[in-house]
Parts: sequence; structure tokens; C-alpha cells
Amino acid sequence: MDLRHFEPARTLPGLLLDRATRTPGHIALRHWRDGAVRTVTWRSYADRVRDLALGLVAHGVRHGDRVAVMSGARPEWAYAALAVQSVGGVVVGVYPTNSPAEIEQLLTHSEAVAFIGETATELTKVAAVAARTPALRLVAGIDAPPPALPGTVDATTWQALCAEGAQHAGEGLGALEELAAGGALDDAAVLFYTSGSTGAPKGVTHSHRTVQHSVQTVVGLYPETLSRDHDVVGFLPLAHVAPAVMSLFAPLLTRLVVTYCRIEDYRDALCAVRPTALLWPPRFYEKAAAELIARTEAWPRPRRRVYDAALRIGRRVAGDRWSRRRSPLPLRIAYAVALRAVFLPLRAAVGMDRVRLAWTASAAMPESVLEIWQIWGLDLRENYGLTETGACPVAHFDQPFPRPGTIGRKFTDPRFEVRVADDGELLIRAPLLFTGYWRDPRETGVVLRDGWLHTGDLVEYTSHGDIRLIGRKKDVIITRGGKTISPQPIETRLKESALIEEAIVVGEARKYLTVLLEPSTTADAPAAAAAAERLRAEVDRVNADLARAEQLKDFRVLPRSLEAGRGERTANGKVRRDAVVRSFAALIDEMYDGDDDAAITSHVRPGPG
Repeated sequence: MDLRHFEPARTLPGLLLDRATRTPGHIALRHWRDGAVRTVTWRSYADRVRDLALGLVAHGVRHGDRVAVMSGARPEWAYAALAVQSVGGVVVGVYPTNSPAEIEQLLTHSEAVAFIGETATELTKVAAVAARTPALRLVAGIDAPPPALPGTVDATTWQALCAEGAQHAGEGLGALEELAAGGALDDAAVLFYTSGSTGAPKGVTHSHRTVQHSVQTVVGLYPETLSRDHDVVGFLPLAHVAPAVMSLFAPLLTRLVVTYCRIEDYRDALCAVRPTALLWPPRFYEKAAAELIARTEAWPRPRRRVYDAALRIGRRVAGDRWSRRRSPLPLRIAYAVALRAVFLPLRAAVGMDRVRLAWTASAAMPESVLEIWQIWGLDLRENYGLTETGACPVAHFDQPFPRPGTIGRKFTDPRFEVRVADDGELLIRAPLLFTGYWRDPRETGVVLRDGWLHTGDLVEYTSHGDIRLIGRKKDVIITRGGKTISPQPIETRLKESALIEEAIVVGEARKYLTVLLEPSTTADAPAAAAAAERLRAEVDRVNADLARAEQLKDFRVLPRSLEAGRGERTANGKVRRDAVVRSFAALIDEMYDGDDDAAITSHVRPGPG
């Protein structure tokens, strides 16, 4: 792949056919379940896609139709995506955690003609709304048969659908080649629905072309994926763009080999597979780091002394890397010993000792988390991408062990352009950009103007030429005094503390800012008074670096965790600030003195008498 001038030549099913023809016996993917691993070759992969595609055709699925898939990460998700695309259709990802109302909204908006569900749970949800989704004609169950459905909707199982297709398959892959020949690079290939953290979900449309340019940036981050096999564990929902690009589409163009597993099994799968590359949201790195730190604290004193000494060496090496200095030879030797004798065995406890390169995106990463992993020898890089960009047009390309706090630079392909608007908003023009929001030209026109994506993210350049995120253009708080404040950097600083799991800054139209805190479940649980004092100390620590208008005047501990079912989190875990403010309005009001408001209200609207 020419990273500077890559141009897709085949649709995604065409790439699958190429792999099945050139390397039919090579491993395409694996499936880890209950401790057993099943291997699938490229030829077997293509055969399964062929049978499913022909089964869908037998049930009336045609070019341009949308087919929804609601399942955890597993090979069947990949087979379904490529089968739908082979027919010329568009695969629609549905999160396994979506409620029946959310499923109805997605099926209705996308006008999906078919739905593939994993278990009885997903199938029961769609059965509850099927009568209100007029385009739906087929429901297929992977691990269970569908329950009762309206008479207009056919019910079948995955096995029956594939068996029906196999009857029409003939010999070889000719039938699949014939189907795939009807597709074009600029056809819609997949709809990723936005999480809805700032409004109603929108169907982000990516074509076969834009998906492959997304993979181009993955290769740009890790060129070695073209020359030798690399192992990845796929457990995150493929309805989300980042796991789909990494686990589903990138292997078609690279030598990434994905081992799929259920999300509840990912810790065991990591230790069994020992992957060489990772792409996780920040929270997973944070949880793994907390687990390892807890392990070190439980070590006997002599072993702990060795670890502390290694940590001091690691900090010095990390500081040299961030300052772009070459460490002295004795320090490099000492670090090599610390890495081999201390840090790699420690990382092996969570299956991360073979990882050569790791990435994170989708949310702000606390700098302390990046720092500890880099000290432990993991080249962890924070990159930038949106559902609308597919992968990462801005990242730490050719920048190993980057200083925490930045998202890197634009991709090397000259067609990838980055601009910062007068108000600080990041603008991107590149061939990986989505083609538009599904059947929503008005919203598309708001963010995509003259080929430039208006990301809504506020950035600045560092003195070294790297890009730093400083906030979200729309996710701002305007206080009663007229101060416009981006809450995300403050929340990120708070969440650097091991005591704090979640932080939600509030203060819209208020006199000052306050914060709701969810204590970390990994931290010790002291008495309430002591816990409050420790949290207060963390708030004071953050306040010390903030301007007066940004400082947090008070805090409250949330009485429960935030829940997607109450609308406080999106399907992929992002916080919905407005919903949290509504849910905990009384708790928030406790932090504000109402006397002034009461006095003004009483003056304007005096009572009787």
C-alpha cells in the first residue's frame, strides 16, 4: 500500500475474494469462546459470506437495501457485513445494549428490510417493535430462533439462511464474484449511528472507498501490519466505527488477525492470545493500569523495592522521550533490564506483554494513564477520530512514545488536510470522510461544507507542531456571568485521580461551576467523612491550576452510577450532560445559594398582600 497515494480498486467483498484466491489457507480470523479457539481461513470466510449472501437474496434482499445486525463481536458479524455488501446492500450496526425504542428508531430511520440478532434477548426486542417498522421483512437469529413476529415478517435462523444460500452456491466462489461485481466503490457500505450525546442519533454513511481510506490511516500508524501477522482481540461492539475499522475492515487489507470474543471474556482472551496491537477507549487502559498497580501494591516489600527502582528509571526514560532527548547509555541499559525483568512480566498478567503499539481515541485520555503505560514500555498513542472520519486523520504517525496531552499531526497523504478556524475549531478535508448523514441533507450541510468537515472540536498547536484538543465547541458551559467554559479538560483532570470514576461539571446559567462525582470502584472505601475529605483534596488539586471562573466551588457524590437505561449514558458509554443535570437536579441545586434568585423573584413577582 502506498501510504501517500493509496487509491482503492475493489469493493470490500472484492478484497475478501482477493484474499480467498491468493491465500485461501491462511488464517483470516479466530473465535475464542469458553476457552476454546476456532480458526477460520480466508477461503472458509468467503464460503460463509457467499452462502449467507445467497440466502439473503433468496429472501428478497437487493442492491441498496439496509440490513441491521445486533450482536456482540463475533465472526458472524463480519460474515453478515460482507454478505450484505456483496449483495450491494448497506449493513446497519445496532448496539447490543440498545433498547426496543432505540432499535425501532434505527430500523425506521434506516428503513432496514432485514434484521440479524444474536440471542433471544435481541430477537425479543426487535419482535416488540417489528409491527411499527414497515420496511422490515426478515428477522434471523444467530443463536436462537426469533419469537412470534407479524405476518409480514419472515422468521428464520442463521443456519437455515446459510443452508438456503448453499443450495444456490454451486462450485467455487463464482456466485459470490457475480454478486460482488454489481457493487461500486462509492456505494454506501455501512451506517454507523451516532451515539446521540448531543441530539437524535444520525446515520453516518461510509462507502467502500471511505472505509478503505480509513484503513489507510491504520496502516500509517502501524506499517508493520502489511509485512507480518499481528494479533488483535476483538470484543468491542462492531456497531461502533473504531472497532469495525480495526477488527472487521483492516484485516481485508493487512495482516491483522482478529480473535473475536464476548466482552465478558476479554480478560481471559487477552491472556490467551497476547495480542501485538490494541485499539481501546481510554477507560479500558485505565482499568488495566489500575489492576496492575493494585498488584504491585500487594507485592512483598523486597519485590516492591525492585519495582519502585524500575519505576524511577522508567520515569527518567519517559521524560527524555517526551523532551526528544536520547537517554544516556547507562540509563538505556538500566531501562532495558527494568523492562525485561519488571515491566513485561507485570504486563503479562493482563496479556499485554507482546503489544508493540497501542492506540486510543473516542474520548479524552487522562495524561497519567498514558504516562504509566509508556513508563511500562507500551507505546500508547492518543489519536483523533470521529464516526464521520472513520479512523484517524490526525494521529501520532511516526511519533513513538509521544508526550501525553496531544493527538498528533495530520496524515502524510497530501489529500489529508487540516485547518484551524478562527474560533479554534478543527476542520478536516480528506478522502476518508463520510459521504453524509443517511437521508439528512440538512444536518450533512451543517457539518460538511465545501468538502471540509467541521468537527466541533476546539484545538490548538503546540510549540512542536502537534495538535492539542482543548474542548468541544458545542459542549460548553456559559455561566451567568457570561463566561464560556469547556468542561471536558476539567473533567479529564479530575478523572486522573484513582478516587474518581466519573466527573460531570455543571453550571449552565449559574453563578459558578460545580461538579458531580462518581467515586471509583477500584479505590478503597473509607468512611464517608474521610472519603469526602479525599475528594475535596482532589477538587482542590484541580482548582489550583484553573482560572477563577473555571474553578469548582462545590461538589456532590452521585448516589448511584450513571445508567444508559435512564438516558444518562449513550450506548457506547458517553455521558449525556443534559440528562445527568435533569436526573440529579435536586442534588445540583444543593450546591447553589438560592437566596439571590428568591429575592429577585420575590421582587418581580411579589406575593399577595
